[in-house]
Amino acid sequence: MAGLALWAANNGKLTVGASARNRLAAIKLAATAHNTKVAYAAAATVTALRAHGWDAALFKGIATGLRWYPESGTRPAADADFLLDTVSSQHIDEILAVLAPGHVLGGRAQSLVDQGIIQSVDVLVEDIWIDLHVDPIKVGIRLPGIEKLWGRCEPLVFNSTEISALDAEASLLQAAIHLQKDRFSRLQGFVDVVRIAEVTDLDWVWIQGFAEEIGLSVHLNESLRVVSETVGIELQVATGKGSRVWRAIWADRTHLKGSVGMTRRVRTHYWIPFTISGRRCDAFRWWARIIFPPSELIDYMHSDSSGPYLWRILQYRFRLARERHRRNRDQRRQTGSGSAGA
Repeated sequence: MAGLALWAANNGKLTVGASARNRLAAIKLAATAHNTKVAYAAAATVTALRAHGWDAALFKGIATGLRWYPESGTRPAADADFLLDTVSSQHIDEILAVLAPGHVLGGRAQSLVDQGIIQSVDVLVEDIWIDLHVDPIKVGIRLPGIEKLWGRCEPLVFNSTEISALDAEASLLQAAIHLQKDRFSRLQGFVDVVRIAEVTDLDWVWIQGFAEEIGLSVHLNESLRVVSETVGIELQVATGKGSRVWRAIWADRTHLKGSVGMTRRVRTHYWIPFTISGRRCDAFRWWARIIFPPSELIDYMHSDSSGPYLWRILQYRFRLARERHRRNRDQRRQTGSGSAGA
């Protein structure tokens, strides 16, 4: 958020001292440089895909920053996220062979996608991570009609390359659900929702209708409610779409807590499939695959583990628990130091 804070200061919307302004400027400069690299990698990815008759649409970070933030560097982007079109999503193994020869999932990714075990694959293009999705919302289970999002695109120009990107309505829906998946921990997600929601003539009827169609109406409206109440702006939250169960799971204990919120309730987003009406059986099957993932997925996610199947799973679980303990311990120490200093 440093780049946006600097822009606000430069435009008289925020008062900061000279030292703070210099620090913000340095962070913004670094973000601008990295965003430029992401844009080049995104353009290179689309060019490579189209050379083979495939295509993909941008969404999230770099696309959001270009359209709904005031200038480069005011919305940082770590990587580039793409939604594969309906044809490309049937050729994922071939795409990996083109973009990332030797990828650990080469020859196996399509099967995992078709089974619903994974919904995206990461590849490295020009030192930038590119995330190729068949579902940009990605809550674990298949969402009916999600392929219709490919029809919600508009053109953008990146480095003289025209790229499709999800439009404002699809982007708002994705951003709101993604903010929920992140436990409302980071301010950036709130700002994304607010800035997209400010688009003139936004088609709220389509947003609400499509959220209902894919089973995420409660999740969308509860997320919008949290943003509205936290930021203090009015959003078109549908009445009657609240849920006591939702509010119990996504309580405000993690809201705007940054990395603390992301680690203290690290598996909260796993509840999303269980809170979609009529999808309980699908959610249990998905949960079982998380507990006992196929060996191909272990090779992908935990390539540094070794030994028999169950031993590799135990290695990974133990490593996660140890890392989480260390993060929580460090956060408690930092919080304690901050309190003592105050």
